[in-house]
Amino acid sequence: MPVPNPDAEPDLPDDDLPDDAVEARWADIVAQLGPLDEPADADRPDEPAGDTTGDTTADQRREEAAPPPGRVVSPGPRDWPVTPEIEELEETESHFTPPEPDPVLSRDPLLTLAWAAVVGVPVLVVLGVVLRAAVPALRIPGWSGPVAGVLFLVALGVLIWRMPHRRDPDDHSTGAVV
Repeated sequence: MPVPNPDAEPDLPDDDLPDDAVEARWADIVAQLGPLDEPADADRPDEPAGDTTGDTTADQRREEAAPPPGRVVSPGPRDWPVTPEIEELEETESHFTPPEPDPVLSRDPLLTLAWAAVVGVPVLVVLGVVLRAAVPALRIPGWSGPVAGVLFLVALGVLIWRMPHRRDPDDHSTGAVV
């Protein structure tokens, strides 16, 4: 025995309606919405949702729902009066040119080489493992593993050694600067 759905709306029409009845209901819904580009009038009474079999058509309802001519649309939240001061401020803000960025590679070749080794050695190890698994005939020399490990550790040591050891005495901030 089927259990009725408690969330279902009562008195809903069946889905076996003819196409012209569905089209008529759809036209009635669209006519009640009115033009979507203009806000609805608060003083206009809502039309009752009824049968569309009467003598009014959807086009006539749309004409009736149109706002009266000469109606002024109220300004939106971003519409404000433009004064010369505001125009000048917007013009100065629109001509921002960012400063030149710092060079990607530092002027210190040791630091650049250390970063290349710290990033490059793990990438090459992963690439070697994947290629070795894909191509069993590929021979990687046995000394390449220890050399890659020593190179990675030396480069990491250089980066740690080159880190600043103490704060700048003139810097009294507690965090990042934006």
